[in-house]
Amino acid sequence: MLLARLSKISATLFVSMILAMIMLVGLWYYAADWLSWVQDGADLIEDMIASIPLEDRYNNFVRLFASDDKIVLLIFTIIARILLALVGSSFTALTGGHDRYRVKEPGLISQVSSMMATLFLSFIVAIIMLAVISIAAEGVLHSLLDAADWVEDQIAHLPIGGRWRAGVRFAVSDDKIVLLFFTIIARLLIALVATAVTRAVGGGDKPEIIAPKAKANANS
Repeated sequence: MLLARLSKISATLFVSMILAMIMLVGLWYYAADWLSWVQDGADLIEDMIASIPLEDRYNNFVRLFASDDKIVLLIFTIIARILLALVGSSFTALTGGHDRYRVKEPGLISQVSSMMATLFLSFIVAIIMLAVISIAAEGVLHSLLDAADWVEDQIAHLPIGGRWRAGVRFAVSDDKIVLLFFTIIARLLIALVATAVTRAVGGGDKPEIIAPKAKANANS
């Protein structure tokens, strides 16, 4: 059960980030003014992060992996994750997902708020993990960046037009790929910690089960 949940979390976050990159490329191609407006907002957030009183070696690394383009990627990843949740809910409703027993889920606003908070926290944890690795095991970080650079080169050779290729290279870079990898790891760690805390604090509480509509009507 836990393994299936972790696999679902990893796949969902990976797809969300891929969709975010596709959305960025589309926005770069069709609505450059809108993208510029989003980047201006990300610049303000970056300036706020840069003003945090840290040692230079930590602050420089945080500024590297929390730059405006990474913040824009985070924003669009959150948007993509929300869209995936909406599409998934609609698909479940259309395919008869409510005709079987299921666990009661929180409201839409609660789900969206939880997604935003969790993704933002995963992003922060990923940056912290990268900062620690850069200080304690710099060679490992270089190896990861080399592997990500190879992936970036493969993407750069996709058979697409010149302007689209430039947009892909704008949205996909080796540092973003590494950040994506560590964000997924951070999200898995958060899920494991949350599961452990839930079991320790309220392990005896069972989730509310919703019966199918036909069954509920028959019982009533």
